Amino acid sequence: MEEETSVTIISTNLNRKLLNKYPDYHVIDQSFKLDDLLQYSKIIFFNILNNLEENKVKEIFKFLDNHNIKYINITNNSELSLLTNYLIIYDENNILIEGHTIEVFKNEKLLKRLGIKLPFIIELSLLLQDYNLTNKIFLNKEDCRGALWP
Repeated sequence: MEEETSVTIISTNLNRKLLNKYPDYHVIDQSFKLDDLLQYSKIIFFNILNNLEENKVKEIFKFLDNHNIKYINITNNSELSLLTNYLIIYDENNILIEGHTIEVFKNEKLLKRLGIKLPFIIELSLLLQDYNLTNKIFLNKEDCRGALWP
C-alpha cells in the first residue's frame, strides 16, 4: 500500500481506531474546501464522501492526483472504491484482503460473507462472465456497454 496514491478502505465496522494505523495521514472528517487540502501530502477521508454525487468525488480525487497528494477513503460504500486503484478490506481492526481493486472484488464469496455489497458494475461483470458473455471485469457502465454493444 505504501506506493499507492489512491486507496479505499472498506470496513465491516467503521471505527476511528482504524485511523491509528495511518498516523502519517491528516484526517478529514467534516466539510472542507479543496484549497484547504493543499497543505497536506497525505489525507484520509473518514466516511464523509458517501453523500456526495460521484462526479463531485471524482473532482476531489482528480484535484488530489493533480497535486500529488496521497489519499485514503475510509467508507462503507463499495461503489466509491471503483474510483481508487487499491482496496483494503478490514474486519474490525484486521486486514482481511488487500490489493488492486478489481483483484479484491474477484473474492466475491468472501466479501458477501462479510456483508460487503459488490458495486453494481462488478456484480454485473461477474454475472456476464458466468454466462460467458465477457471475460473482463468492468469498472464503469460505459466500458461494459461498449464491450457488449460495439
